[in-house]
Amino acid sequence: MDDLLAVTEGAPRRSLAPDEVLLVAGDRVGALFVLVSGSLRIARAGTTIATLVEPGACVGEMSLLLDTPATADVISVTPAVVAVVEDGAALLASDARVALAFARQLAARLQGMTTYLVDLRRQYADHEGGLGMVDVVLDRLAQAPRAATRLGSERDPEPEY
Repeated sequence: MDDLLAVTEGAPRRSLAPDEVLLVAGDRVGALFVLVSGSLRIARAGTTIATLVEPGACVGEMSLLLDTPATADVISVTPAVVAVVEDGAALLASDARVALAFARQLAARLQGMTTYLVDLRRQYADHEGGLGMVDVVLDRLAQAPRAATRLGSERDPEPEY
């Protein structure tokens, strides 16, 4: 994460008050934001996915890499400062250090999610109903070819379990 802080050292800064929205799910994002200080909450449909507190953590990277609108809202939890790289895609394409730093952050997030999903798979392996399908869903996700995706789900938002 220090790599991203070093690369964005001269970039403009944006200060955020608590509860200030930095990114809105569905909006196009061309900029890359790197947390300098404070904390940011990542939320999707009102559910917190993660809270970033480590300087050098980036947001907006999935939108840049996938060339899609933002997949989540990003809201400051505390007063925060982010470095703003207006043309994040150009920075990624021109600086191998940034690409490697991105890859490391994404790999760490993927490792955390994979660990969590394995725990879910074990926990609900013998479960009846929707939760028992965790195994099937994970298999399909792991084997699915990369294609354009629509964010969201068609599942019941209030299941009976």
